[in-house]
Amino acid sequence: MKKLLLLIAAFCFFTSVFAYPISPRPLRKLITESEYIVWAYVAKIGSKKPNKKQEYIWDRDYAVIIAKEQLQGKLPADTIKVYFSSGMVCPAPGVFFEGETVLVFLDKGEKSDGYEVHALSYGVKHGLSPQDYTIYKTRITEMQDLIITGEAKKCNECVLEWLVKCAEQKCTRWEGTYELSPHSDFMSYYDRDQYIQKDIFLNNAQRKRLFDVLITVDSMDYSDMGLVDIVKGMNDSLLLDFLKSRLLRVNEDYFWPAKDIMDRIVELTGNSELEDLAKKFNTFYYDYTEKGKTNCKKILSDFIAKMRTAELRKAVSVAGNGNA
Repeated sequence: MKKLLLLIAAFCFFTSVFAYPISPRPLRKLITESEYIVWAYVAKIGSKKPNKKQEYIWDRDYAVIIAKEQLQGKLPADTIKVYFSSGMVCPAPGVFFEGETVLVFLDKGEKSDGYEVHALSYGVKHGLSPQDYTIYKTRITEMQDLIITGEAKKCNECVLEWLVKCAEQKCTRWEGTYELSPHSDFMSYYDRDQYIQKDIFLNNAQRKRLFDVLITVDSMDYSDMGLVDIVKGMNDSLLLDFLKSRLLRVNEDYFWPAKDIMDRIVELTGNSELEDLAKKFNTFYYDYTEKGKTNCKKILSDFIAKMRTAELRKAVSVAGNGNA
């Protein structure tokens, strides 16, 4: 079980970083686009032999999954075969690990007798606890109700509130922050859909809720950066103190959060020395040699020492409608 969890964690990290060739599919889009949504146990992983008539080579791997609960669509049987492409790297496929329980978004296969994962890696949610699944299930049911009323594709109060609820919970945070603040995620560069910065429509009460959630985060990951950008302007003095404290907690062997936290500290302080250090840090950021890691650690240490006395440059005004 421990090995399985490590495999899932590693896969989730790398697919979230490298699934760039297709447009990101946050939860709202997965729900509106997928034929089926299933909470299922992965009973078996297999691979079929290719034949001369097989035109599509990427559907050789398959998972036999047993539906524990069907949230959308009606499958003809509880046990089905889902084809996927473990050999793909870019874009990252939706894969399965034997013995796990997953939330999966499916479509009926066009060129097979089984099913296919919708939106590749975005369509399989790995490593969910029972509590996480309950949260996902609640959000899915709420969005399905909005679809019935025709509200799901509109940027209205109901959808905004739904996105805030997603962002409030750790397990669904990215599902909300990506739509509220897509530019906070570098993956938006590859988004071929039309999108808007929905956080500009949030009212002060919603921003305050997200601010209160953010400052309770012990250690930051990539999805939390969207929260930082959304709540900027609520209480930037406290926000700056929070970012400084969380930079101190960054694991020196895992620099992904450090870069983003440093950039946002520079933005809040406007400190030129910190800016220079952040730029220098970025030059070694993708250097995975021991020398590169050593340089990153040294620059991070210098940044932390300098940031302790760096003050807030100025308050940033809230860009919202001002409703409480």
